[in-house]
Amino acid sequence: MKIKYLLLLALPAMMLAAACKKTDTIEVPAQASNRILSYKITNVPDEPVYGAVNDEKGTITVILPYYYYLTTIQPEIAVSEGATVSPASGVLIDNITKKLTEGANIEYVVTGKDGRKATYRLLLTTQQPEITLDELSPDAANPTVLYHSKPATSEFNFYDITGKNFIPQQELLGIFSTISYLNEQGGIVYTVVNGDNYTTRIGATVPSAAQVPEGLYRIRVTSYTRSATMKNPVKIQSR
Repeated sequence: MKIKYLLLLALPAMMLAAACKKTDTIEVPAQASNRILSYKITNVPDEPVYGAVNDEKGTITVILPYYYYLTTIQPEIAVSEGATVSPASGVLIDNITKKLTEGANIEYVVTGKDGRKATYRLLLTTQQPEITLDELSPDAANPTVLYHSKPATSEFNFYDITGKNFIPQQELLGIFSTISYLNEQGGIVYTVVNGDNYTTRIGATVPSAAQVPEGLYRIRVTSYTRSATMKNPVKIQSR
């Protein structure tokens, strides 16, 4: 009886040993031949800025440190063996400020050695803080009046835009704030580049009647990669 009991105890171990001798081979799925393996911005003063590549969503997310004040980026792109990418690695992307503020669509097409294609969309953003604007018209029902400048007679009317987190002009890099005048439908009537700007103040000149006709306008400020629009309109008219 004792021997029979010992055999019963040993049976599970024997079955486990037999199961361990059996090897199942699992095939690793082949990687697609049309992938972006890495994406990095190299024209920066320190270490490259790497993008996060998402194959499933077809996106490349790049967060640029705003204090580099980049207006052009030069990416270095690694793709699957035998694949090609268009635009190619090293091709510059310029007008970064405009692309960031207007949400331009930048795409890369990767063609694998088997001819299959994959498209990746570049999602650019910066760590620049959001800008805020103080209202020129505290009461929306009683808009502040700004009078047209008259350049032909050297008569210019100036006013200040105040707020927070403006980027002071970077003349050597070509970075300036812009001021846009939006009509009541939200369309941009006129935009002027302004170099007289500081962290909390931008000095502006009222446009001429030829540039901005009389009427109600909301003012939008774009400072590097951030934009903000006043909620209340101002009234622009001639004296």
